[in-house]
Amino acid sequence: MKINRNVLTFIMIAALVAVFAFIYYAYQELSGKYLPDSAGGNTVYEEAPDFTLTNINGEEVTLSDYRGKAVILNFWASWCPPCRSEMGYFDELSNEYEGGDELAVLMVNLTDGGQETVETASSYLEVNGFTLDVLFDTEGTAASLYSVSSIPVTYFIDKDGYIRQTNVGAMEKQTLRMEVTKLLTSEQ
Repeated sequence: MKINRNVLTFIMIAALVAVFAFIYYAYQELSGKYLPDSAGGNTVYEEAPDFTLTNINGEEVTLSDYRGKAVILNFWASWCPPCRSEMGYFDELSNEYEGGDELAVLMVNLTDGGQETVETASSYLEVNGFTLDVLFDTEGTAASLYSVSSIPVTYFIDKDGYIRQTNVGAMEKQTLRMEVTKLLTSEQ
């Protein structure tokens, strides 16, 4: 039995379309299951999970101690180029609001003890002159509570302890400023 060349071409094109349709459908289904709902800067209204970590001075710091203040919570590591690209913006913001009652900037270092240690993170901060409030997540506690799967990721928490916005990936200075303004001026 001889198949017409046009029929064979049609069958091959139909098969390719079916394969691409299947791949597209599978991607849509799986990406919804494995990406956080807040990926890319979506608005969220859920209570921020509480945690206690150690700061650079060896003191325990608990997130809920900051109730009454808005909090910028950023997860980072010194080996991460996108994290390093935004670090100066967070340092500037932290210095601007330091000692005030409006805003706290907390930088959670993903201190795994291998690629990232307290020493490497501290050295990075010192070399660059950053004076941020850094908390060391040596057990992965906070990262687990916040389902951190990639860094950097930033959570904007209102004064009542609710996550209002998240941003996955490095932030530009103007975007960070805009989110802080929204956080500080929003009706709670």
